[in-house]
Amino acid sequence: MNPSHSALAGLLVVIAPLTAAEPTSFEKDRAAILAMAGEFQVSFHFQETVPLQKDYTPTEKPYDESAFETVKLVEDEGTRITLQHLLQVGPTVVKHWAQTWTYEDSSILEFEGHHHWTVRQLDPETVRGTWTQKVTQIDDAPRYEGFAAWVHQGDSSTWTATAHRPKPRREKDRDDYDILFVTNRHTVTTNGWFHEQDNAKWRVRDGRQAPLCREAGLNTYRRIEGHDFAKANTYWQKTENFWKQVRDTWDQLVPPSGTIEVSPSSDLGRRFDVIGSLSEEAEDGEMPAAEEIRKSVASFLKITSEPSP
Repeated sequence: MNPSHSALAGLLVVIAPLTAAEPTSFEKDRAAILAMAGEFQVSFHFQETVPLQKDYTPTEKPYDESAFETVKLVEDEGTRITLQHLLQVGPTVVKHWAQTWTYEDSSILEFEGHHHWTVRQLDPETVRGTWTQKVTQIDDAPRYEGFAAWVHQGDSSTWTATAHRPKPRREKDRDDYDILFVTNRHTVTTNGWFHEQDNAKWRVRDGRQAPLCREAGLNTYRRIEGHDFAKANTYWQKTENFWKQVRDTWDQLVPPSGTIEVSPSSDLGRRFDVIGSLSEEAEDGEMPAAEEIRKSVASFLKITSEPSP
């Protein structure tokens, strides 16, 4: 062997172990999801655009709000990650939505309208390499789910999926539509992330569906430093264990198949009030018993149909 070749071979042996391996797609996916946690200045913008009924005129005034939000990493089991959003507006802390990401999830809840969700089974090949995003309401009740693969390009990562969603709280009093057909796009960048929405508002009446209008949405999460999130942090320290029990209870009570109804009220009262009252007890240092949490959650959930044999 040529001496120079021998020396080069020895050099390669020394250098090779020092070369960092390229992150796998799974590792990049996880990094993108985890990057959605942190402290942010947020803005919410929604504007109706295209009328889809001849007698409908889109609202001219857009919905615009801004606030500060801290997003907590509350669960990381590798293939399952949960992030909890906490809004802080002045002295007020609002437990906002939560998002749970699950790798290659073969079951999702699909909103059907009028407080009903159906468990939809997915083929393992269909979900290979994908992540399900399950979004829950402020009391951790189901809201919507979608699944897709992350796409990583340059300094950004993007996840785009469709979902059926209930009306947002900002329009809870409207009675001219019942369901949102949505394309959600989450893009994570080096200084925060963006949630773009292409929404279609649909009426669902007597088994018939008809589109009302389209709406464009853009929620921005710009990473910040120095904002005082002490109140939000204190609230979460006091209630984190309670909300974990609530999340776990919903997961346990929702069946693996069939259709469910999640009612806004029961004999115990309005759902937000009942679960909110229990959270106040936890915040005051009086942790509600697990059986009381389960009884409260169960009072709002009913299985309305079993799967076909």
